[in-house]
Amino acid sequence: MQRIVNPEEMREIDQRAEEEFFIPSLILMENAGRGVVSGLKEYLGKGLRDYKIWVFCGKGNNGGDGLVAARFLQNEGAKVKIFLCAQEEELKGDAKKNYEIAKRIGLEIKEIPDENSLSFPPEKPDIIIDALFGTGFSGKPEGVIRKIMEMINNSQAIVASCDIPSGVGKKGEVSEIAVKANLTITMGFIKESLILFPGRKYVGRLYVADIGIPNSLFAREGDKFLIEKDDIKKVFPKRIPEGNKGTFGKVLVIAGSRGFSGAASLTALSALMIGSGLVRLASLQEIMPSLEAKLTEVVKISLPQEEEGTYSENLIPFLRPYLLDSDVLAIGPGIGTRAKTKGFLLSLLPEIKIPLVIDADGINNLSGELEILNRIEPPVILTPHPGELGRLLSLSPAEVNQNRIEIAREFAQRYNLILVLKGAPTVIASPEGKVFLNPTGNSGLASGGTGDVLTGFISGLLAQGVEPLNSAIAGVYIHGLCADIGVKEKTEYAFLAGDILSYLPQAIHEILG
Repeated sequence: MQRIVNPEEMREIDQRAEEEFFIPSLILMENAGRGVVSGLKEYLGKGLRDYKIWVFCGKGNNGGDGLVAARFLQNEGAKVKIFLCAQEEELKGDAKKNYEIAKRIGLEIKEIPDENSLSFPPEKPDIIIDALFGTGFSGKPEGVIRKIMEMINNSQAIVASCDIPSGVGKKGEVSEIAVKANLTITMGFIKESLILFPGRKYVGRLYVADIGIPNSLFAREGDKFLIEKDDIKKVFPKRIPEGNKGTFGKVLVIAGSRGFSGAASLTALSALMIGSGLVRLASLQEIMPSLEAKLTEVVKISLPQEEEGTYSENLIPFLRPYLLDSDVLAIGPGIGTRAKTKGFLLSLLPEIKIPLVIDADGINNLSGELEILNRIEPPVILTPHPGELGRLLSLSPAEVNQNRIEIAREFAQRYNLILVLKGAPTVIASPEGKVFLNPTGNSGLASGGTGDVLTGFISGLLAQGVEPLNSAIAGVYIHGLCADIGVKEKTEYAFLAGDILSYLPQAIHEILG
């Protein structure tokens, strides 16, 4: 996993590098400029000799990184022009020192402090370096800076941003305009704003530059992480040749009602296909004919009904033997939100003694009843989308998305559970306050039923003995990876929930290598 930081955390790390290890900020800036060159060379797959490169520098430390990069680019044989989007007198500290160095070694520098001085050579660049604004940017670009950003976005050049595309805020917000980069070279650690939308759309390929921060600072406790493929390989359940269906775990799924048999079947089949040994699906008798036709390998349990489309508390004694013989419970997809169904859920949850995954209507039925979550003894994984979590917290989906990391973290800590906040990116929060962001997935997952598949994946991994937090992390990553593989053939338009399962074998092959 790679650690993720926000601007305040990055400033603290820089400060500690200087105070505890006596690494001057000037050296960190030097390493950042060198990192820009390394990132560009990796992106191009070759050297930079004879490339025409324009470097646009703001007046802050991000501009200082650009000035250092310009020097190293010239050493690589590139034809470099620097455009200082400020007056020389506005530069301070390390940026000022690197400006003086650039002048001393004869780099071509043009000051563009205002729109009156806005002009460019007729010969167009091959590469543009964006070093206008850093991670501390807020507000909206205006005047000459805005004009320059528009020119960059309209150019045919390869655009590489230093640390973050200019115009992207610290939580990924964009006010009117931001630089659209082909490559972003971020310094030291991945920044939140490069992973969160809409900022993520401006990043292009992401390269993390080593700027010389000591390993002991890297290793110190972080609380936000980007999931990587190797993390999934490490926790993915092993198959043993002498195993049987009991070895690989039993999942009980309670899901479905009239009109929502698909939610039940997708959840159950997904739990089975991810590797669990036995899946039982308990659902209302009214949809049993449909489930019998859809599912061959899943054991069906027909639940008697008191009235159409409703689960009732009277079903609990009937379910107890199945709960005792199961390793995991998945509950909620398609069960509905009628009063009796809500009563059934609220009466059942405190009885549960096995890890459980609550999704969809299971979450909706918790509205106004969240304290019941603290009465559940085994591990709980809750998998809402922003609308479902917003209903629980009396927030709009937009309000949830504006602060999805902190909202997910606070909810998980308050109710002592694992929260999987679905979206772009999906955020997994632990009861201990750690947050994991998922890099896989695409808009092909934005259709009905995909969440049911995710519930099945997480439940199936839990049944095989994967720790609850790792089950959530692995389930989310694999779910998105199936979509990333599948849309290459199906496109994001024509990708359906059931297609996730079609590409699951390829995803597992890719993870296991």
